[in-house]
Amino acid sequence: MVPLFYFNNQKKQQEQDGFAVLYTFARIKTGVQGKRIKMETILKGRKRLVKQLIAVIICSISLLFLSACWDRIEIEDRGFVVGSAIDLGEKKDNNKYEILFTNQFVIPAGLGTPLQGGGAQQEAYKNITVTGGSVFEIFREMATLSSETPFFSHMKVVIVSEEVAKEPELLSKVMDVFIRDHEMRRGIKVAIAKEGLQAKDILDVSPKDQKVPALYIESLMESNYKNAKSLAPVPVGQLRELMLDNRSYTLPEIEIMDDKALKYKNAAVIRAQKNLMVGSLSDKETMGLTLLTEDDQNAPINVNVDGEAAVIELTSGGNSYHLLNKNKDNLKVEIKLNLKATVAEMHGYSKLTSESFIKKLEHATENKIDELTEGTIKVAQNDLQVDFIGLGDELFHRHYDIWQQVKDDWDVGKNYFSKAEIDVKVDTTIKKTGASDNFK
Repeated sequence: MVPLFYFNNQKKQQEQDGFAVLYTFARIKTGVQGKRIKMETILKGRKRLVKQLIAVIICSISLLFLSACWDRIEIEDRGFVVGSAIDLGEKKDNNKYEILFTNQFVIPAGLGTPLQGGGAQQEAYKNITVTGGSVFEIFREMATLSSETPFFSHMKVVIVSEEVAKEPELLSKVMDVFIRDHEMRRGIKVAIAKEGLQAKDILDVSPKDQKVPALYIESLMESNYKNAKSLAPVPVGQLRELMLDNRSYTLPEIEIMDDKALKYKNAAVIRAQKNLMVGSLSDKETMGLTLLTEDDQNAPINVNVDGEAAVIELTSGGNSYHLLNKNKDNLKVEIKLNLKATVAEMHGYSKLTSESFIKKLEHATENKIDELTEGTIKVAQNDLQVDFIGLGDELFHRHYDIWQQVKDDWDVGKNYFSKAEIDVKVDTTIKKTGASDNFK
């Protein structure tokens, strides 16, 4: 027989064990809930931190944009330079020359229409000339002479005198500033002032319908070069490439007709060695050069057939170079010109519907073009001995092995260019006559 106190003790022990289990379960549940609460608190803190970080970044970026104009210059305080002229100054003791640099500033008030009441029209521009030993030094000095801060992003043209171009390395040095300066645009057009003229005088010539000479010069360059006696405008970016490639080249020339007009025609020849101007091409020689080098032809050719004068207008063209002999001491090159043309004007009684007469016009045009191009080649090879027609470029791109043999003495030293035989073959096709043929 089991004593009663045994059962009582066992019951108490069971109750204690049950309470222990419940207590343990409660502790585990409470711990899990605590950890969950703690994790949720951490996540909320992280989200709050991310939001604060995003807010800081947005505020920083906003401040960056809001402070972008801290160094601004009001537009009315800017001096807009649209043209520059470079002339040769006095020779110094160290045998170096000073530079006369002229900047043309636009005066906005002068661009408007005259005020009623007969008041005098204000000038639309002003020219400021400064003398110095370097262009950068001159720019600094010029800033102190004008009430406006010089601003060069609207530059259109740079006119360089022949005296500057004929000084060894001086042309490349003065143009270097236009190439390096971050405000200068690569589209600024460069021209040479004809012999006997100062470049700054060019910036004082404008017709009555143009108020700013530099803008007049730019429009003259853009519209006049297609007459074949003028070169296409040469921008600063292209000039930089020519100088870096150590290639001889030509720059368009400009001269004064009278105080109200300029003439944009002919070309200055620049030898790659020392970037030195060595000569100037005439009307016919410039025309021969454009026929050899320009694809977009728009030139009038005057011919005479059976005693009758005609004007043939070239409308398009293309050239191809063929190396016939690869001996560097006796190079032979054939240049083929394939040209399209129309009859622009006819003085005579011959019928333009006659196929035989059209053939005569084509043959006469080919002879004229052959004469013009041969004259230019003769000047290049014999008179100046400078490859300004770009034959070396063709060898470089199409016959690199030959170019490697002659490049160091191409138009200097042994001058393989002047020894080369260059033959021009012209093929002209007249597409349209535009004739009524009412002649009896």
